[in-house]
Amino acid sequence: MVSLAVRAADVPSIPMPPVSDIDARRRWYMSKTHPRVGWLVAAVLVVAVAISIFVVATRGDGVLLAVSIGDSVAFDADPGIRAALESTGDIRVDTRSFGGVGLLRPGFDGYLAEALLNGPDVVLVMLGGWDLEKIFADPDAYSQRLDQVADRILDRGATVIWLGMPPTPPSEGIEEARGIANAQFEALATRRAGVFYLDSGGALGGPDGSFTRFRVGLPGVAVQVRKVRAGRDDGHLCPGGAALLGDMVLAALRTTFPVGEASDSWWEGDWTSDARYDDPPGGCEASTG
Repeated sequence: MVSLAVRAADVPSIPMPPVSDIDARRRWYMSKTHPRVGWLVAAVLVVAVAISIFVVATRGDGVLLAVSIGDSVAFDADPGIRAALESTGDIRVDTRSFGGVGLLRPGFDGYLAEALLNGPDVVLVMLGGWDLEKIFADPDAYSQRLDQVADRILDRGATVIWLGMPPTPPSEGIEEARGIANAQFEALATRRAGVFYLDSGGALGGPDGSFTRFRVGLPGVAVQVRKVRAGRDDGHLCPGGAALLGDMVLAALRTTFPVGEASDSWWEGDWTSDARYDDPPGGCEASTG
């Protein structure tokens, strides 16, 4: 055990910046592909595998460990998902989502390896926007990439909860591509045991499943679920939307794991004041009138 600690200490580290510094996280993410740090990434991954085995064997606290990975939409969803899951007292959530993440983006494999470092029981995945062009151009190749990524997670003994891309504003013109992407994610769940697909449109869409800025939230009244940017609908989430996704993810986990109920009014916690919900300023303060 001592020798493992020494080896880990001897390997220079490039820690992931805090979630509050998105630009720094993006630079960290892209640095994973720089030729001069390639040897470092390989060394860190070797140590990561050894450490994760130790962590899984010794954690033993009876608390389910979930880690979230994904893009900027997932980044907005993370506080709500964490609040819902951690309010049960049975789950701890490690949120690692940030803008620019995609399965086909440079550095994703190293990013995934670090997310798996502590041996999570569950991996929550929500992405796709950065992959849409290539998904549309070659769906078969993307299907193979999905299998590869899912197998890496499953081989570590984790369950995968894959959240589909939520409905997008009509002005973005990507609904057809989004549909192809979600069909890929759903198909993955049918061919890989241990992968579960959740339709985020059921939580965030209107009555017909299409994009909506407002909908009935957990308090039972209309809440803003999607942001407004420069006076136009934006695909990113407000606290009301993040809470709905958190509620959906928790319900899914409770069908598979011995997890208790969420605490009362967890969706009204301090997490709703996170700075990300004021980016852009006032983006989550639209009027229903």
